[in-house]
Amino acid sequence: MSGAGSDDNAAGGFVSGIDYPTPFCDFAGQLATSARRHLYILSPQLDPRVFDRAELASALAALARRSRQTDIRLLVADAKPLVRQGHRLLQLARRLPSKVHLQVLPEHPEWPGQTLVLRDRNGVLYQPPDSDSGGFYEPDSRASALPHLERFQTLWRASHTSVELRQLHL
Repeated sequence: MSGAGSDDNAAGGFVSGIDYPTPFCDFAGQLATSARRHLYILSPQLDPRVFDRAELASALAALARRSRQTDIRLLVADAKPLVRQGHRLLQLARRLPSKVHLQVLPEHPEWPGQTLVLRDRNGVLYQPPDSDSGGFYEPDSRASALPHLERFQTLWRASHTSVELRQLHL
């Protein structure tokens, strides 16, 4: 379904057949803007068409400053493109390292390459690997978010920080 995000009822409930990168990026921005404490992003390379956007970086910066309990986690398979080309979320993680955590997981049997955005344990945006459509958005469903959250946490525990992501201060 092309352009699923243009439907006005998308803000209130389940939307399927979401095209990538747009309107997927718009739904990611909605989750980031509405987050109260947690936002987790799983993406092979934090695709710049979706995640290297000023609006998203601003929403995450505001979330990071909102509370001491805020937790923002970004998990990628490959950090090299972020460092080589620059990325707003990499800059944010470097600026706010106690709130915005960026880690790397090159391979894992439970991660075939899907992209996932999770908000506050009840909002989920999902894009299957190697697909430009077929994603879904569910902004208010703990039942839908829970299995994705559990998978994210499993992957997070297996990930590590990367020397490439550190900023050198001279």
